[in-house]
Amino acid sequence: MKRILFVLASTIAIAIAGCSSNPPVIDYDSSVNFSGYKTYAFISDHPLMRSEGSPPGSPLLEGRLMRIVEDNLNAKGFALVANSEAADFAIGFTVGARDKIKVNSYPEPYRPYYGGWGGWGAPYYGGGYGGSNVDVQQYVEGTLAIDIYDVSEHKPAWHGVATKRVTDSMRRNPDETLTEIVNEILAGFPPGAMVR
Repeated sequence: MKRILFVLASTIAIAIAGCSSNPPVIDYDSSVNFSGYKTYAFISDHPLMRSEGSPPGSPLLEGRLMRIVEDNLNAKGFALVANSEAADFAIGFTVGARDKIKVNSYPEPYRPYYGGWGGWGAPYYGGGYGGSNVDVQQYVEGTLAIDIYDVSEHKPAWHGVATKRVTDSMRRNPDETLTEIVNEILAGFPPGAMVR
C-alpha cells in the first residue's frame, strides 16, 4: 500500500515539474556568417507583431521589449544604429497568447474499511476500487518570438521562441518577467554563444 502511494506521489511530482517552463527553441541559418555581425537595428519603428487571435495586450509591451533587447545586445558588444539598412542585422518580435485547459485524471487511493467480521475486529479491506479524481486547470499560455534578419541578404537568419504559462506574478512584474524571457531566448544568439 505504501509503495502504491509513493509511486502515485512521485508521478504527481514529476507531472508538476513538467509544468515548469520549457527552454526556448532556437533555429538559425547555418550559411549566415554571424561572426561578422557588429551592428543592429529594429526592423521598423514598430517591430512588434501580434499573432492572429491574440488579445490586444499592453501598449507598453513594445517599448519594454525594445529596451530589454537593447540592454542584452549592447552587453554582448553589438551597437544599435538608427537606420536598419545600415545595420548588419535587424530585429522583430511576435507575441501571442491563448487560453489553454489542462485536465489531469489520477486514481483515488484505496481506503481500507475496518468493519471487522462479526465484530471480531479483524480488518476487512472492502470496496477495492477508489474511483478517480479529475483536476481541471484553465490558464493563459504566452509566446514570444524574436526574429533576426540578415540585412545584406534580406533574409531570416535566426529565430528564437519561448512559450510560458502566464501567471499573476508575471502580470505584476512585467519588466522582470520579460527580461528573464528575453535573456533566455538571446542566450542562444549568436549561435555558439556561451549560455549565461
